[in-house]
Amino acid sequence: MIILGIGGVYGDAASAILKDGKLSAAVEESKLTRLHLRAGGPGELPEHSIATCLELAGVRPEEVDAVALARPLPGPDFHLKLRAQFPHSRIVVLEHHRAHAASAYYASPFDEATVLTLDRGGDFRCGSRWQARGTAMSLATEHYSPDSLGELYGRVTELLDFHANEDEHKVQWLSVAGDDRYHGLFQELLGFDGDAPRVDRSFFSTERVRHGARARC
Repeated sequence: MIILGIGGVYGDAASAILKDGKLSAAVEESKLTRLHLRAGGPGELPEHSIATCLELAGVRPEEVDAVALARPLPGPDFHLKLRAQFPHSRIVVLEHHRAHAASAYYASPFDEATVLTLDRGGDFRCGSRWQARGTAMSLATEHYSPDSLGELYGRVTELLDFHANEDEHKVQWLSVAGDDRYHGLFQELLGFDGDAPRVDRSFFSTERVRHGARARC
């Protein structure tokens, strides 16, 4: 079976080809276009990465048996474009945190693992924990917006004068030279409701739902 996987259509889009369960090609759209956002804009098919994956895997569009899409997805016309481009394929839609977890676990050397996913948000979910064994993954718990650790990371990225959803990796590398001077502040900002983190929204100057424009940092 030949499967084309497509994810991140609203940003950081990428494609991959699996042949009988083995990864044959995987390419990020931005690595080909050298643009963070595609010329067609968010919600468009990552045409360059799809074409490159097909070429690397030696696959013709009519040979694709299934197209797997990670949510969130654009409107119904998106499915029509896929059907026109891959006429013999079955279209499958996956929850995006399951796709995150699968890309981490199935590419790892482990036969059993606990898998944690965290991002800024999508489908109201911002995190999940999975128990994986063999070829199976089962959802243990989910974490929901507005208590997003990924959003908190993005806010810190902006506070450091970088761009959220783009420059978080720079903050990650800067962290190796950091210290714990703000440990207490983050403990105050980030509490826990049982075993789930709960973000104090009053710290955010752009928060309007409960605390108006009050800024605490």
